[in-house]
Amino acid sequence: MRSPFRSFASFAVSAVLSLAVIITILLGYRFLSAEYAQYETLEREQSYLRKVKGELESFRDKLAKDLPSRIPQPGTPANILADRIKALELEISNKRVVRQKLWDDHPIERMLPTSGTFRQIAPLDIEIAFLEKGLAYVRNLHTVTAGPAEAERQIKWFQTGSTKLAEQIYQNKKAQWELSKRKPLMWQVPYSGAYRQMKQLENDERLLQSSKAQHNAEIARQQRILEELQKLPRPGPFVLNPGSANRIIQSVNERLSESDKQLEGSNLHKFMRPVKEVLPTALWILLLALLSPLLVKAIAYYLIAPVAMHRPPIRLLPDSSGQISTSIASVGSESGQTTPSRVSLPIALDEHSELLILPSYLQGMPLNAKSDIRWLLDWSMPLTSLVAGMYRLTRIHPNNEESVTVSSSTNPLAEFSLLNVPEGSALVLQPSCLVGIIQIRGEQLKITRHWRFDSLGAWLTLQFRYIVFHGPAKLIVKGCRGVRVEPAISRRTVNQAATLGFSANLDYSVARTETFWSYFFGERELFNDSWQGNGCCVHAETPHPDDRSGLFGRGIQGIVDTILKIFGI
Repeated sequence: MRSPFRSFASFAVSAVLSLAVIITILLGYRFLSAEYAQYETLEREQSYLRKVKGELESFRDKLAKDLPSRIPQPGTPANILADRIKALELEISNKRVVRQKLWDDHPIERMLPTSGTFRQIAPLDIEIAFLEKGLAYVRNLHTVTAGPAEAERQIKWFQTGSTKLAEQIYQNKKAQWELSKRKPLMWQVPYSGAYRQMKQLENDERLLQSSKAQHNAEIARQQRILEELQKLPRPGPFVLNPGSANRIIQSVNERLSESDKQLEGSNLHKFMRPVKEVLPTALWILLLALLSPLLVKAIAYYLIAPVAMHRPPIRLLPDSSGQISTSIASVGSESGQTTPSRVSLPIALDEHSELLILPSYLQGMPLNAKSDIRWLLDWSMPLTSLVAGMYRLTRIHPNNEESVTVSSSTNPLAEFSLLNVPEGSALVLQPSCLVGIIQIRGEQLKITRHWRFDSLGAWLTLQFRYIVFHGPAKLIVKGCRGVRVEPAISRRTVNQAATLGFSANLDYSVARTETFWSYFFGERELFNDSWQGNGCCVHAETPHPDDRSGLFGRGIQGIVDTILKIFGI
């Protein structure tokens, strides 16, 4: 009983659930959008930081390579070293001015490794640090080179001054002695002219002695300096230590590490990281998967097929007759072709015959005809009967002449033909194309198996087993868009995927398909079947569109069909 409350409740629950689904989708979209935006921002920042780091390292390495050529080497004259010191000091000063202006004009950007200001300041810092290293080396080299010469010059100058002072002291003492001799009493009387003159000479002597002592002390000090300078090791060639530049780049490395930690915590990164790890392998596998069919099919077409074509043909029963008759005409030695197939095939039965047919192809039968089940077509070949679909057959044996209609209710492309194999003739046939047989009641149709392992052609085409139906027999076969029976007098070739059977007395071989690309794109099989002799070949008008036969067919179905081909099914 319909209830409005139940309908309303159902509608309300459906609306609430739909609303919950929409909210979930919107929240999920918002979450994924935020995660992706964060992931993309961090990825872009990391890419930029790696670029900045690479630029700074390249600049550092280039400067470290070029700077030694601008630094004087040991043995350079002191005047050149002095000029070089002045040039380096001026260059450092100019770069510091530029750097300070950038630093003052951009108080925030100067601290961000991702800013353009940082990319301008960092190279200046690296260059200033390297130039200061070079300046310190040149100053040390100048000290070692010019220091001893300057000390020796100072020693000589003070020694000359000391000698002059000693001469002046001697002259002063001589003047005092002469004054004391000339005025032996008056120079000792206070306030006399001789006394004042003597005191002036004595005062001058004390000044000269003090000055001479200072000169001697300076000479001793310069000699000690000279000895220390002479003990200093001679500087080697200029070697630049990049440690100061690395400390400048360290801020970029720290920002990279921080960005890595943020990426590690990103859910999207946790998903993308294993994807990136396996992506190269996946691409190689994809490339191999794309190229391997071309390689395999090229080997099959240009190497295997020519060998198989030139192998001797296979003749299963050379003493049998190749005669086959159909419901329309008889074919064998005639040169004409027949098209004996029909979408709906009427079969005439008498009281001495019985029909074994698959139930799905039985469209009409007489009401008074007897029928039962035949579980297998041939109990001597149970697996072949099962795999070919010839099991659980309907057996019909009428009491008088009756007609049975054969047609397919599932496959609109299927057409049927009744092949009559007379006494003494034999037909190689694939059981998978068999719909039913008509045999004399109480007699068993003779079916034999023939293996060919000793033929190289069989190994190349992977067809070792042939199933032969011996006459007298009437076989109902099906084919896509029709069944054709053609004489093989003038060496017939047929697409292998369309082959249904052939007379057992024919010379059977294979011929390579016409063009490689038709084979590569699956339009044709690698081999066409070829026959020659006095007999017939039976084939469908066209291969079935779902056919994937051949070892190099598409997918698992191609492998399955190859296995069935090996066993002649």
